[in-house]
Amino acid sequence: MKVHMRSRTIYFTLFTVLSLVIGACGSPLNEKEAPLQEVLAEAEITEAEITEAEITEAETTEAELPKDSAVQDSLARAGRELQNLWQEQRRSEFAAALIEKLPAETSREEKAAFVEWLLDTYGYEQLKTIDFSEDINRQLYDVTGASLHVLWDTSLGYLEDEETAAAHSIYLRDTEGTVVDLAFAGDICLTEDGYVIDHYDAVGDDINLCLSKEIMDRLNEADISMINHEYPVSTRGTALKGKYYTFRANPEREIILQQMGIDIVSLANNHIYDFGADAFYDTLEVLKEADLPYVGAGADIEEASRPVYFIVGGIKIGFVSANRSEKIIYTPEAGENSPGVVRMYDTAMMNDIIKDASGQCDYLIAYVHWGTEDSKYFESYQTAIAREFFDSGADAIIGSHPHVLQGIGYVDGKPVVYSLGDFWFNRETKYTAIVNLEVTIDGISELSVLPCIQEGYETHYIGDALGQEAFYEYLRTLSPEAEIDDDGIITDRQP
Repeated sequence: MKVHMRSRTIYFTLFTVLSLVIGACGSPLNEKEAPLQEVLAEAEITEAEITEAEITEAETTEAELPKDSAVQDSLARAGRELQNLWQEQRRSEFAAALIEKLPAETSREEKAAFVEWLLDTYGYEQLKTIDFSEDINRQLYDVTGASLHVLWDTSLGYLEDEETAAAHSIYLRDTEGTVVDLAFAGDICLTEDGYVIDHYDAVGDDINLCLSKEIMDRLNEADISMINHEYPVSTRGTALKGKYYTFRANPEREIILQQMGIDIVSLANNHIYDFGADAFYDTLEVLKEADLPYVGAGADIEEASRPVYFIVGGIKIGFVSANRSEKIIYTPEAGENSPGVVRMYDTAMMNDIIKDASGQCDYLIAYVHWGTEDSKYFESYQTAIAREFFDSGADAIIGSHPHVLQGIGYVDGKPVVYSLGDFWFNRETKYTAIVNLEVTIDGISELSVLPCIQEGYETHYIGDALGQEAFYEYLRTLSPEAEIDDDGIITDRQP
């Protein structure tokens, strides 16, 4: 027996709407039409039987329909099919739009696989609010708690566990909130005989009697702390012939870096190769065994130029490093099959490293060894190099090598810390600092400096008001492009 005419008309109306949706979805969804035809067949309805009047008459509420269970079941099934098709169409449109927004250097197949993973993991309902006319990275972060780069790495399985992540030069750190706290210090040298390590031994191997509590707290509390590791670690090797200053520390000294809370070191400097290849290789092995990542040097150019990444609070921060500090070259440049550092006398290689690394992370730090020793003034060539590196994709530049504190500048709105000076190196009295960078998914939220002074084989926090005032005034005279307030907050003078 045929169902009530109003029910028949609603069946046809649903069929018409569903057919339009199916048509819009394209041929891949054509197989969805079969169950709809079955629904119409149940009700013994054909398109020819439906008049315009009946369609108009179908504009009724569900309450007015007869309580025929078969009719109600069929209508419910048709409604669900409509909803599913509509959702699938919207999902398909979302996927196509997101694919177009992903990096151009990625293949379309890789993009499609990522988008499918994203939709399967988070669901279209959670993602559908994304506006493709706005910043996608920010919106994905708001929805998922992770940036596009972090989501991509997760989809590839790189972040399955710490060991897997480390195999891809990625290190995972926990943090509360959405701000990543970075701390940078300058040169450290733990060489035996005649430098700070003798004082460390004299005070009972207690780092807390060598560095102020405020310094230790700052480095340990930061999400990521970085320093310039200006010495090899080994008991092997011979000092390079003709080099006036050569440094080497015993391997057991590296525990000091762990006590200081150091998370990553730069090896791109003019002392890392002071005792030749054997000591250099030992240094790499000691750092690996200590799970302390390094950048800027390696057993070959592939390792030396490899960036290191940290994922903190759903944001991926990258680090690269290079050396331009020797007038007489003693430290070899890493080659295809030979150890050494990344050089930047010719900046082409470093620019390529930065371009590649910046495409893999949200924020990239270039830690560079450059400038003139014992000069408090940075040079014009450094500003020119900084501009190149920023154009290539770096977001901030941290400098070392001159052994004294130099100014802080801005190039096209991005910060350059030209030299942090000696952090803990020898007995000389000189200003130094810890530079703090707070980074969010939108970029730098704050740049500040912790005033310090090295004196008598120790490094102290400058805590008194007069001492801080003198420090900040000194730094202001060296930083014509920056505003430095009385709390050490640094901003661009011409934003």
